Amino acid sequence: MTQERDDSQEPRWIRTCFVSTPDGDVISAFAIDGRRYADARQAQRVYDEASAEMGRRWAAWEWEDRIASPDEPPSRLPSWEEYRVDLDAKHPVPGG
Repeated sequence: MTQERDDSQEPRWIRTCFVSTPDGDVISAFAIDGRRYADARQAQRVYDEASAEMGRRWAAWEWEDRIASPDEPPSRLPSWEEYRVDLDAKHPVPGG
């Protein structure tokens, strides 16, 4: 049975995570593009996971949220799933 997508629950936001580099610059690191997920709950879970993990690592980070226009292409930044692959090298856990 195919599960239909409920477009009323489709998140249209893009949350970009900015991180501070060792030399003090702030760069865009990854984006959570809500349009990539089946529904708003799934997108929110990914956002919550990313926030918790970045906080656990004491990384200097912040979010910028915006609504994607209907015809806007996907973000060119890595997704959270792509970014976290080598997270230990980028943001080691303090004392770990």
